[in-house]
Amino acid sequence: MTRALTDNTVPSAGRLHREDCNIEDFAALVAHETDPADYPYAHSVADGVLLYRSDALVDKLSNPEIRAEIQDEIARALLTGPGITVFQGAFDAEVLDRASAVFRELIARQHESGATSGDHFAKPGANDRIWGAQLKLALEDPKAYVDYYANSIVALASEAWLGPMYQVTSDVNVVNPGGAAQNPHRDYHLGFMSSDVAAKFRAHVHRLTPALTLQGAVAHVDMPAETGPTKYLPY
Repeated sequence: MTRALTDNTVPSAGRLHREDCNIEDFAALVAHETDPADYPYAHSVADGVLLYRSDALVDKLSNPEIRAEIQDEIARALLTGPGITVFQGAFDAEVLDRASAVFRELIARQHESGATSGDHFAKPGANDRIWGAQLKLALEDPKAYVDYYANSIVALASEAWLGPMYQVTSDVNVVNPGGAAQNPHRDYHLGFMSSDVAAKFRAHVHRLTPALTLQGAVAHVDMPAETGPTKYLPY
């Protein structure tokens, strides 16, 4: 069902404490079921996650009113729904392959130079990272850059959550075989810090910071569960 914003979800100025966490409450939250009837533009639901067919959405975007309705639904899904949307076929395969070829070349150069790009969960050199991939793709292959980022679905979702004046940053993350698993974390402003440090921020900050950024992932290759992709818990 659609959940309205109630008094207990309005941001407060209080403090959050580790001892207030309750695993039973958390389990009940992530067990919430997504009703497809609440999201008429979605194609289907899998494991509580909304799946959208990108081609079906793009065909409707020329109508400003329908575009606004779709964005209303996306924003609602992210705010009070499962918190995640999947857009199938959002990128043309040929565009992905061209960008991937540039990224592989950049990674090869990093290896040849002896540079090791660390990330937030693995030791330097264990995985392959391209920080600032957006600029580097533009410098290496301007046409691939334009074709990659001129994406209607990325614009649709970004504008739905952030408004029309959003900015894009992009990094490449290749997790190599044998890599260590990540710890549970939030992929926005109050993400990678200890619980004690996070507790120094009042509750309203924790609740408002998700509105300042939108995390998206583009799969350039097949990513079955055996490859170790990040596990997302809806709701």
